[in-house]
Amino acid sequence: MVEPRIPHWVISLIITVTTIVVLVIGLLSLSLALYGGYLSITITEGLSGDEEEQHGSEQKYYLLGMIGIIVLLARLLNVPIFFWMLQSLVPYCPGAMCSYGVINVGAPYSSIALILKIILPFIYGVWLAIEVANRRQPVLPFIKHLARSFVIVLLPLVLIDSAVDVLLVAAIRPVYAPCCSSIYDVDPPFSPSTLFGPQFGLIILILTIILSLSLIAIQWFENRSVHLPTVSLVLALIVSFLYLVTIHDTLAPLVLGLADHHCPYCLFQEFPDTAFFAALFWMGVAAVGWRVILEYIWRKQNIQLENIKGITGLLLRLSSLSLLFSIVSLISHVLVSL
Repeated sequence: MVEPRIPHWVISLIITVTTIVVLVIGLLSLSLALYGGYLSITITEGLSGDEEEQHGSEQKYYLLGMIGIIVLLARLLNVPIFFWMLQSLVPYCPGAMCSYGVINVGAPYSSIALILKIILPFIYGVWLAIEVANRRQPVLPFIKHLARSFVIVLLPLVLIDSAVDVLLVAAIRPVYAPCCSSIYDVDPPFSPSTLFGPQFGLIILILTIILSLSLIAIQWFENRSVHLPTVSLVLALIVSFLYLVTIHDTLAPLVLGLADHHCPYCLFQEFPDTAFFAALFWMGVAAVGWRVILEYIWRKQNIQLENIKGITGLLLRLSSLSLLFSIVSLISHVLVSL
């Protein structure tokens, strides 16, 4: 008998604990999301029927909400595991000195996955915030909108998110790939200091600190003006960009002690706390958006904000503490490195 031959691409796959966990989360969340999409369609159709069908749709909505919470929390949990996976695969990729080498091996899926892991959790968080707030209302005013958005928006996003994870795990092989020094040491992207001098990077650093602290303060006085929530949202977008540039342009070379090495992946690898506080900064900025969007929707529907005061208050404190601790960490690393 001829023994079956195992395809070469299967043999060359890198199987680790983290790759298995990422795949399992992807498959389970996708399966639940597909069932949630089916429920969403039946709920939307039932709400247009008679009183008995409407009552049945309301009962199904609670199941949909639970499925949505489980799926989206699983996708949020997958984000730190994804970055942990990239770091854990460094020893398996010849030439890789940090996660950037693994990203080169898994391109283009790695770049797509990286962007999705930064953007999609915010969208997931918006749906979760509205769903939790909707349950606080006696008549469930957003049941139809949430059901429809689940099947139209969330289901395709979860499908894309999970599919890219699977393609990335399948694409990473133990092959040689250039690492960060080939890019960041030669022609570093997003580096104002390289173009305008090191003093410009210092200006961006100081501006990031000042605007982040201003964002914390403004949030606590939004009830004094109808325009301040918009100011907070715009300021959150600005400090997000400035923080990203600061990590790459100033913090990485300063903390690493290598003036021309702007690799954030090396920074996170050598100083893991910087990765934690960068994630915390993202959480602080995202919480601003979740709260402002939630309050805007409630105002637009002429619903009392008092019913969601507990949720918005939690998001306000989460944002303030996350931003504050992140900025304190940033300042501490700069002072220690000087």
